[in-house]
Amino acid sequence: MKPLVALVGRPNVGKSTLFNRITRSKSAITDSTPGVTRDRHIAPAEWLGRQFMVMDTGGYSHEKDAISTAMLEQTLTAIHEADVILFMVDVRSGLAYLDLDMSRMLKKNFQDKPVYLVVNKAETRQLAFEGEVFRKTGLGEPRFISAREGAGVADLLDEVAASFPETDDEEKENAITKLAVIGRPNVGKSSFVNALLGTDRHIVSNIPGTTRDAIDSRFRRSGKDFLLIDTAGLRKRTKIDRGIEFYSSLRTEQSIERCDIALLLIDAEKGLEKQDIRIVQMAVEKNKGILILVNKWDLVEKDSKTSKKYSDRIHDQIGNLSWIPVHFVSALTRKNLYKAIDTAYEISLNRQRKISTSELNRFLQELLSETPPSSKSGRELKIKYMTQIGAPYPVFVFFCNNPELVLSNYKRFLEKRLRQAFGFTGVPLSLRYKSK
Repeated sequence: MKPLVALVGRPNVGKSTLFNRITRSKSAITDSTPGVTRDRHIAPAEWLGRQFMVMDTGGYSHEKDAISTAMLEQTLTAIHEADVILFMVDVRSGLAYLDLDMSRMLKKNFQDKPVYLVVNKAETRQLAFEGEVFRKTGLGEPRFISAREGAGVADLLDEVAASFPETDDEEKENAITKLAVIGRPNVGKSSFVNALLGTDRHIVSNIPGTTRDAIDSRFRRSGKDFLLIDTAGLRKRTKIDRGIEFYSSLRTEQSIERCDIALLLIDAEKGLEKQDIRIVQMAVEKNKGILILVNKWDLVEKDSKTSKKYSDRIHDQIGNLSWIPVHFVSALTRKNLYKAIDTAYEISLNRQRKISTSELNRFLQELLSETPPSSKSGRELKIKYMTQIGAPYPVFVFFCNNPELVLSNYKRFLEKRLRQAFGFTGVPLSLRYKSK
């Protein structure tokens, strides 16, 4: 799993600004109003060739209202999950009681984790001098930065990256197909894993949320190694109002980030719901292979056409993601469980599949002669050639005279025909357009 770096501190010390700078994005909302970040926000980052995850959190506060209480709980659970903690303070507002309170908590409970005292908004030498007062927190040497201007951030990241554990047996890990078992609470994820493993390693209950953590289990099938990651259920964010629920949802998102193939379990009687579609979209955004498993199929009254109608309904709901296969399983009777694993392995091979440039360009020339592109602007679009670039998932680059002339409907057409020609069932495709 990629190391997780958590940004914590009281409200309005610049956590979201630093998050945006580290991740080189503007995905976290920044505002001068304290408490704008109420939920945690997590995104990938890279420094000195090391990949890691960065998490922004709501501000640490002693207020007793519901929102402040939730923010505090989410901050504490984020600290528990993190590998590295960046404790941020604001030199311009000075040392506050909340800073001292949080530093005492960090020293008492998290001595086994690297904790960096980050003094933000230190744009001048005078401000850095005034920031020496933060040594009273007892968290060691202050790191003076300006998240807004970027001063000191590179030096800070050098230290953070150096603190990450060394990654051993990387090639061995890459040979294992990693499957994340995801879905809403109480759809039978733990029962599914237990049935595959032939053990009762996971607690099974009809109470939603029994599984709090993501638990890894290794097994072999047909000489192939698999890693099963059983996760807690991912709930709607509006319902995540307690720290333990936040923690479970974080683990689910991390499991998707970590896996090769996401196995989405849904309840056959309830069908595909909006939250399931959001989980699918999350996996697609992370370029993971996806397989939808309709669990508890033994409870459904059916005839010879039931599964076809059910599958068609799911594909109608997910629209342009109809390349995702649907299997019908029962964790209770173990029906089709190993067939699902075999399909997941085929999806993993699709995700690694490489098509030669010559084969791709034969496909492209036939396609262009059959259905040439059109342009609303009246300017002629000329696609010269295409190639597949090296990536952990399929990425195809089309070289043309002007990428802006490629219409969205023609992009969808290209992807559809690419799938028809080469397969890639269960795998998101990334199509990019560049000037020749």
